[in-house]
Amino acid sequence: VFLAAQLRDQAYEHVTSELKRLGLVDLAPSHGAILITLYREKALSLKDLSIRIHKKKSSTTELVDKLIRLGYVEKATSVEDQRVKLVRLTPRSAAHKEDFKVLSENVNGRVYKGFSREEQQQFTDLLSRSLKNY
Repeated sequence: VFLAAQLRDQAYEHVTSELKRLGLVDLAPSHGAILITLYREKALSLKDLSIRIHKKKSSTTELVDKLIRLGYVEKATSVEDQRVKLVRLTPRSAAHKEDFKVLSENVNGRVYKGFSREEQQQFTDLLSRSLKNY
């Protein structure tokens, strides 16, 4: 657990410095998780977004509210169910899609440096299994 925490801390520092380098000083790494998820999924309810980023709904709500204030995401009513509010990207966040793709590849490249494809998959599988224990 200590090693996993160290890895998280170092990756967090790396992502923070990369966000600053990209001029995205108003964002934290946890915001990046939301944006990267929405780049893939287009629009999600808060509940589904919480599940995808492995955070409590209340924490996800706080992060999304800040992203709304900063102009990176917006809430829209679902076409299928008027009761459901979906979180989706704005043009401001869409303009940074490539930056986040490169940043994500850079972080993963550091984490997996020197690992074979099989080891990368094993590492991911083992961490995922460990997370499910909580």
